[in-house]
Amino acid sequence: MVAERLRRTAANARAWLRRAVERRGYERETAVIIAKCVIASTGAWVLGALMVDSAQVGFAPFSALLVVRPSVYGSVLKSLRYVPAVFLGALIAGLTGLTVGLNVWFFALAVLLAVTVGQFTVFGDQGKQIPVVASFALAGGTAGSPVDLGTLLLMVLVGAGAAVVTNTVFAPAVRFRDAENAVLDFTDGLRDLTREMAGALRGGSDGLDDAAYWARVAQGFDNTERNARESASQQEYRARLNPRRLLAGPSPKRAPKAYYGWILALSRSARHIQSLIRTLRAASGGRSRFPQPSDAFLREFAPLLDAAADAFDAVHQAGEPERDTVSADLDSRLEGGLRRIDRVREHMSEDWDSERWPVHSALLTDLERLFEELREGHENSEEGASGSTAG
Repeated sequence: MVAERLRRTAANARAWLRRAVERRGYERETAVIIAKCVIASTGAWVLGALMVDSAQVGFAPFSALLVVRPSVYGSVLKSLRYVPAVFLGALIAGLTGLTVGLNVWFFALAVLLAVTVGQFTVFGDQGKQIPVVASFALAGGTAGSPVDLGTLLLMVLVGAGAAVVTNTVFAPAVRFRDAENAVLDFTDGLRDLTREMAGALRGGSDGLDDAAYWARVAQGFDNTERNARESASQQEYRARLNPRRLLAGPSPKRAPKAYYGWILALSRSARHIQSLIRTLRAASGGRSRFPQPSDAFLREFAPLLDAAADAFDAVHQAGEPERDTVSADLDSRLEGGLRRIDRVREHMSEDWDSERWPVHSALLTDLERLFEELREGHENSEEGASGSTAG
C-alpha cells in the first residue's frame, strides 16, 4: 500500500514537472515562484551575513520570502506595505524597551497598541506584521538595544530589496493576448448557446425540452465572467512596472484595462440570456401566470437568436476588444438584429394575442437589451481604458 502510494506520488510529480517544462500555465508559474523564493531568500541571507554578525540576519531571508510575488508590481506593493509595518512595530517595541523596560504589563500594552494600529487599512494585509515584530522584538530582547533594532530594520530592507530585485530580473512575460482570449472565449460561449437555442426553437415548442440544459449552461457564465476578470486582472498586474515591456516593444494601444468594458458588456448580455431562458422555462413549465409562447412566435424568435449569435461571432472575428471603433460587420449585425426585433413587434401588433403578449414582449425585450449591451461594448471599453482598475 505504501509503495503504491509512493509510486503514484512520484508519477504525479513527474507529470507536474513535465507540464511545467512543456507549457505555460499554473504548474510553470508555481515553479517560477518557488525558484524566485529560493533565489531571493538565499541572496538576502548571504548579503545579510556579509553585512552583519548578528542573530537578526534571519530577518533578511524571512522578509524576502514574504515580499516575493508573481509580478514586479505585486512585489513592490507588498514591500511598500511590509517595510513600514515592520518599522512601526519596531518603533513601538523600541519606545517600550528603551524607556520603561520589559514587564508583563507594558508588553501587553505595547502589543495592544500594535494590534490596534495594524487594523489601519493603509497597511493592507501587512498590518499583522506590526504586532508580530513588536512582540518578537520585546520578547527576544531586541527592543532593549538600539543597535539590535537598527540591525533588524537593516535586514528587513535587505530582504525586501532582494525580493524586489529578484522579481525584476525574473519578471513575468507580458501577455495581453491572454486577457483578450478570455474575453473572446466568453463571447464564443454566448454565441454557441444562442445558436443552439435558435436551432431548437425553429421546431416551435418542441424545442423547449432543452430549456433546463440551457439554464445550466447560462448559469455557468457567472464563472466565465469571474475567470475573464481574473485573467484581465493578472495581465494588468503583470504589465505594471514590468521591465520586459521595454524589450517587447509597444503594447496594444488599449490593453489591458479596455477588456473590462467588454467583460461588462458580455456579462450583462449573459444576464439577459439567463432572464430569457427563465421566462421560457417558467411559461412552458406552467410556473408562470402567462401561457407558453406560441409555436408561431417561437419560430419567428429563432432567427432573432441566430442574429444574436452572429453578433457575438462578429465580436470575435473582428477582434472588437482591440478596436477603437465598432467594426462595420458588428455594426451591421446589431442594426439588422434590432430591425428584425422591430418587425416581429409590428407583426405581433397586427396579429394581436393579448393573452400571450406579455410573455412574447418579455422575450423580445431581453433580446433587444442584449443587442444594446453589445452596442455599448466599445463605450464601456473606452471608459475602462481611461479609469477602470482591476477588482
